[in-house]
Amino acid sequence: MNLFPKGFLTFVIIAAFLSPSAAFAGTASEIHLTADSAFSAKRITVIQKAGSNLFARAIWGQAFVRLTVLVQKSTVITKNHGEPMTVADIKEGDILDIEGTLASGADTLMINPTRIRDISLERESQTLSGTVASIDRVGFSFVLSNKAFGDTRILLSASTPIGKGARSIQFADLSVRDKVLSASGVYDYTTNALAASEIKVYQDKGIFTPRNFEGTLKSVAGTTLPAMLTVTVKGTDYNVYLTPQSSVLKKSKAATTLSRFVVGDTVRFHGAIRQSNLTEVDADVVRDLEF
Repeated sequence: MNLFPKGFLTFVIIAAFLSPSAAFAGTASEIHLTADSAFSAKRITVIQKAGSNLFARAIWGQAFVRLTVLVQKSTVITKNHGEPMTVADIKEGDILDIEGTLASGADTLMINPTRIRDISLERESQTLSGTVASIDRVGFSFVLSNKAFGDTRILLSASTPIGKGARSIQFADLSVRDKVLSASGVYDYTTNALAASEIKVYQDKGIFTPRNFEGTLKSVAGTTLPAMLTVTVKGTDYNVYLTPQSSVLKKSKAATTLSRFVVGDTVRFHGAIRQSNLTEVDADVVRDLEF
């Protein structure tokens, strides 16, 4: 008579070691071994590595069972939350969840694993998006409200690149309520913090629509086209670039030359702000309103 139907957990040594150890329920190892040699285990501790072989233990309090895990090229290995890794990333002392089969012909617990999950590795690559909720200027970080993890602290270094549209900006240019398209880096699940390697911020394209500007002429570089004017508009100095195709006009809209423009004149120009620099304008028309 078959006392152990197929699929029954026959690895009776588990029961012996789990005795009164309900206290170990959250930390003790689990081993499941079926009659067809299918093996699965949780919370297996790596004691030593030799190439791609892992010498490990299933531990219950002061009791333990030794296992040899023969990692294959086909073995799927991931960090705790799913990021792929290799056997080289596994360290002594790491805790593993393992699925596989018993190696045939072995008189000890020797495992051919199909899947290994290293539950010790809580830092994984992530890319988050959301809205800047607050900024710590001293701590060089900001809080990003995002759907994935809620409010996550984004940690930057002085070399972390920050892009806004086609421009590179500084940490000081970030503002609360800015939309972050992507904050990429290494996320720590234990602290809900991301050490950013790159940040991209949303840029409203509407500001690049050609429009009229009016301000005070600060300087003129060149009296024939192409040329550049510097014009102060509402406290901001714009470098206004004119091409040979640009129109240079006086107040009546009749054609004139830049040689008649005088510093301090009120000028009006039409053009588009450059996406690479918000203080540079490519103008197709400029008028001096003083003559």
